[in-house]
Amino acid sequence: MPGAGEASSSRTSGCGTSRCSHSSSVVRSNQPASLSSKRSVACSATLDDPQLQVLVKRMEDTRPDMTNRNRTRLNKTLQMIDDINSNDPQKSDVNGVPAPYRLVYSSWVSKWVTALDPNGPDELFILARGKNVEGWKLSEIRRDDYAHNSGGNKQWKMDRKKWLANRCTGIMKEAGYGEASTAIVYDVMMEKDLPDPNDMRYFDLVASFGQINYRKLELVQMVQTLRDADALVFLEHSFPRAFDQLPIDEVLGLANVELRAISQRCMKAALDLPWTPVQQKLLLKAFPRPKAYGELMKQIEGASAGSTHPGDWRYSTFNDYE
Repeated sequence: MPGAGEASSSRTSGCGTSRCSHSSSVVRSNQPASLSSKRSVACSATLDDPQLQVLVKRMEDTRPDMTNRNRTRLNKTLQMIDDINSNDPQKSDVNGVPAPYRLVYSSWVSKWVTALDPNGPDELFILARGKNVEGWKLSEIRRDDYAHNSGGNKQWKMDRKKWLANRCTGIMKEAGYGEASTAIVYDVMMEKDLPDPNDMRYFDLVASFGQINYRKLELVQMVQTLRDADALVFLEHSFPRAFDQLPIDEVLGLANVELRAISQRCMKAALDLPWTPVQQKLLLKAFPRPKAYGELMKQIEGASAGSTHPGDWRYSTFNDYE
């Protein structure tokens, strides 16, 4: 569904600042202030940026409507994955009944992917269902068989990824998919040259003469949808249990980690889940703050929710959870 060099903090990035996350007061550039400001804004762009949302909307409008079509190859692939995952020795409790863990978890992810992007490409649904296919066999790739250093650990993790990617794409080939589709799934599972949805710029997706790179845009959207689906599975199935069993600061830290890369679309879906008032306030504190956070909260809660000041009414009674 993203190496970087070890540049020192004094080295400037392409946006004219010492780091994209630093304030504009540390800009050290001979460029005019207005130009430096524009570049620093570009460094913080995500797919939720209004300029990029125009491209996403245009891409979605050009897709063929697949919601009511019979996707024979896709259905065959998903069934093959489910048949394999039904043999998972690890069990998960579902309404008091033990069920194969990877079969259950992949169905949860698939449900949210379908809700977020029902007209998405086949590769998206295959990744949702099959990115951990037969994952219990990864225990056969033993860490002790590799060098006991950072290089050996890196190679061990890479071989585990490669095993899963080959297993999933092998199922796709057996179901009739060609090289183009399997290459997309393989690259996403190997995290090979993946664009980061939280570090996108307009000029990453649009050439100098205005041509839109729809293939890259579709890949970025696919990665973001998978991240959102994983986060929603966490919120639906793990967050309530953590809320009941852990101290509130630990729950907030866990939520910060799990929700750090979600989109505004995911935030809206998350707030539609049934929460208690304290749980909802905790989520609002855990959400990443997009550039248009005030406008987003106005849409969700009304005009009075536009403030993100620490003294805002949503947080005034936060510590009264006892």
